[in-house]
Amino acid sequence: MNSELISAVVGAVLVAWAAYSALRATWSATRMRLLGGLIATAAFVLLIRLISSFGGWTDWFVYVWLAAMVVCAAAVFRTVLVWPDLPWRAAEAKARRAEVATIGIESVLTLLIAGALVIPGLMLG
Repeated sequence: MNSELISAVVGAVLVAWAAYSALRATWSATRMRLLGGLIATAAFVLLIRLISSFGGWTDWFVYVWLAAMVVCAAAVFRTVLVWPDLPWRAAEAKARRAEVATIGIESVLTLLIAGALVIPGLMLG
């Protein structure tokens, strides 16, 4: 396997995960969780540009990219629809702590994944 194919496959998996993260964020019970999920999605979508530039934008990757962007757009549309009905934070203190911990863990995992993907990408270049 060549490095361009590996880069394209990793990019496709990453963009699919971003689309899933966007959909999962719209099921949140509070605005903070919703924003946390959408920020993670935006980070993954922006990382695609770093990774896929090494593998090139082949035909199949463009189709995966377009499908994921349609899902992300649908998630943003759903966010706009549910935003007014959601509270900013959870009502209970225990739920708020869990909410902050979940957003923190997602942020750390996003940074770890970004580092794990960017460093090999720099080595391929």
